[in-house]
Amino acid sequence: MGWSWRRLSREPLIHFLLIASALFGGAEMVRLKGDSLDQAHTLTLSEDLILEYIQYKKKTFNLGFAGAYWRGLSPAEKSSLIDDYIREEVLFREAIKLGLEKNDQIIRRRLIQKLDYVTRGFADDIDVSLEDLKTYFQQHQESYRLEPSITFTHVFFDARKHSSERINVLALQTLQHLSEKSEAFEKSSGYGDRFPFHRNYVERTPQLVASHLGGAIVEKVFKLPLNTWSGPFESPYGLHLVLVVKNIASRLPAFHDAAPMILEDYRRENMDRLSRKRLQELMARYQIEMDVSLLSVSPSLTYAK
Repeated sequence: MGWSWRRLSREPLIHFLLIASALFGGAEMVRLKGDSLDQAHTLTLSEDLILEYIQYKKKTFNLGFAGAYWRGLSPAEKSSLIDDYIREEVLFREAIKLGLEKNDQIIRRRLIQKLDYVTRGFADDIDVSLEDLKTYFQQHQESYRLEPSITFTHVFFDARKHSSERINVLALQTLQHLSEKSEAFEKSSGYGDRFPFHRNYVERTPQLVASHLGGAIVEKVFKLPLNTWSGPFESPYGLHLVLVVKNIASRLPAFHDAAPMILEDYRRENMDRLSRKRLQELMARYQIEMDVSLLSVSPSLTYAK
């Protein structure tokens, strides 16, 4: 005896099986959705996650440093750090749920910066030897050249207080007096008017002196003999009598004097090199499809080595 669909549709057992299947399927969907929500609201903490968080927070991608930093914290400080991690993770997840990261140029820029920090962080693994630094110094000596500097005092005569005839006479008379007495550096304060900037300049560069007295005076002052009153020299403010006691020419520093700067520059240069290398490795994973209209502008994508 065959079964027809019409006959089956009238069987109570079939109705029961269909209803049971629907109820079971619905319950299973609710359970899976509940599990998914539970996972979305579950924060699993571990020391590895905290150490990773420390590296991002300190912008120092060095696991050894992060471990030492973590171990050095007091229980209260560790608890506070964990609270910070939980707070930031919850806010991050809720922001993602709301889609706040989409089409946001600020977040895009922050993510780019974050990845840049990661790639640059690997520079901590660079081994630096004394010979490496000495070689680097020899190759970049001119970058560490010290500017010339000068130490002098001056007696100033303010053009706003004296007429043009009187100021010249006063300056020449004072110069004769200073020269005859061989007046010392520290005695200059007893003469002339108050200058808007400094009376004494100790080991100052040409740029600084020029910003105070003008470029015309700088060229003359750096050529003056030592321990001799000279002048008068004109500036935008008036006239100056100058006594130079020390004049140091431009020079290359000794290696040990420049060592801290050399180390910083060496590490930064290698950090940039490694960062570019890692960027090239990332770019190699992508296939670039360029619109025909752009080919004339950039026929190929390359990154400087």
